[in-house]
Amino acid sequence: MASYYLNEAVFDLPETFVDKTIHGLESKLPGEATLGVLVHRRLCEADASLRALVDENVALNQKRLGGFTVLDETLADVGGAAGLCLRTTWRRDGKAFYQRQAHVVRGKQLMIIAVSAPLGESAACDETFESVVGSIAWRVE
Repeated sequence: MASYYLNEAVFDLPETFVDKTIHGLESKLPGEATLGVLVHRRLCEADASLRALVDENVALNQKRLGGFTVLDETLADVGGAAGLCLRTTWRRDGKAFYQRQAHVVRGKQLMIIAVSAPLGESAACDETFESVVGSIAWRVE
C-alpha cells in the first residue's frame, strides 16, 4: 500500500493506482472575469523528453480548444527543476483567453501548472503565474 496525501487527509491505496490529480483554483477579477490556476499531473514514461511531452500537450490543446496558439516559450527553473514555460491564447464561446503554462517532469510525472484569464486580463494572469511558479517548492517523497 502507498499513502496518498490530500491537504485534509491521508489514506492508503494499492500500488496499482496512478495519480492523475487536477487541482483547480479560481479568483474573481474586476467585473465578471475569473482567473484560474490549474495544476495537472500526468504519468509519463521515464525516458520521455520534456520537449516531447510539451508537444503532445500542445497537440491535445489544439484539438480541444478553438484557435489554440502558442505565442512563445522559454526554458525556466521551476522550483529547482528544468521547466518549459508557454504563453498561449485560445477562443471559447466567442471569447478570447490567455494562458501561461509551466511544464516540469518530476520522477514519472509531468506536472503542468497553468494560469488562465480572459485576454484582456493578461497582466493579472502574468502576475499570478510569476508568483506561483516563482514560489513553488517541491515536496520530497
